[in-house]
Amino acid sequence: MQIPPQLTRVWQMVVHAKGVFFSPTTPLSVKIVLAAGMLYALSPYDLIPEWVPVLGVMDDLALVALLIAWANRFSLPTNRK
Repeated sequence: MQIPPQLTRVWQMVVHAKGVFFSPTTPLSVKIVLAAGMLYALSPYDLIPEWVPVLGVMDDLALVALLIAWANRFSLPTNRK
């Protein structure tokens, strides 16, 4: 079974976003925004409660997607020797 290229790309974006967050060269403000967004997405308190059909989950998914896309704008330092 082969993984669709779209899922591979999404996984690469998630890994890159994680790398941006843990990179020592990333500005503190970027790390704060990423951490706050992820905490909001994982928090039981939401703008739109989870029990609202479709919209309750979609606000969290949209926020996570926007955070990952935003984090992918930042480049990671290359390891040159």
